[in-house]
Amino acid sequence: MQPREALRAHGAKALTDEALLRVLLGSSSGATPLTATTTALTARYPQLVELAHVGVDQLMALPGLGPGKAALLCAAVELGRRVQVRQRLRHGQVVSSAGLGRSMSARLAGEAQEVLVAVLTDVKNAVIAERVVARGGLDRAMADPRVVYREALLVNAAKLILVHNHPSGDPTPSPADRELTQRFVAAGAVVGIPLLDHLVVGGASFYSFAAAGKI
Repeated sequence: MQPREALRAHGAKALTDEALLRVLLGSSSGATPLTATTTALTARYPQLVELAHVGVDQLMALPGLGPGKAALLCAAVELGRRVQVRQRLRHGQVVSSAGLGRSMSARLAGEAQEVLVAVLTDVKNAVIAERVVARGGLDRAMADPRVVYREALLVNAAKLILVHNHPSGDPTPSPADRELTQRFVAAGAVVGIPLLDHLVVGGASFYSFAAAGKI
């Protein structure tokens, strides 16, 4: 069964990475067979996540990828990234550390910089609001508890969960992550909105400060 037929019959999730690329690229380019192009792509970018960081000129260095197909591939990757970013948590959705870690690992995959997300919940852990509160580095200036708790107070939140990514793919918390967690624990105790958890996501895995007994 050809990839397009398999997609229609079973859905895109049933296809391998190489089959999805064959559907996207459509046909061979010049003297280079399509299978040679997709094989070169998966060999050069085995996790596919790396495609989020390459441009048209870099892709054109691979066999069978001219400016049109390279641009199409870049556009598809960016469209997928935007879909992931815009999959915000639903208002009223009850969240757990495990479920939130899994969804955020997928959503923040491919981000080239650190992103800090504040999930504000009611007493039953149902989502009231979600805010991206810092980008590009979680230092004291970027991740200020006063800014985050101001948002929490505006929506009458009862609890707070922090989530941030490690672009390296390793979710192991750094000393700065640990210090950040303690600052939010202390601020939450003063404000009366406790920090329920701080999740560090990297690749397909995550670290929970609460599960590790650090909160």
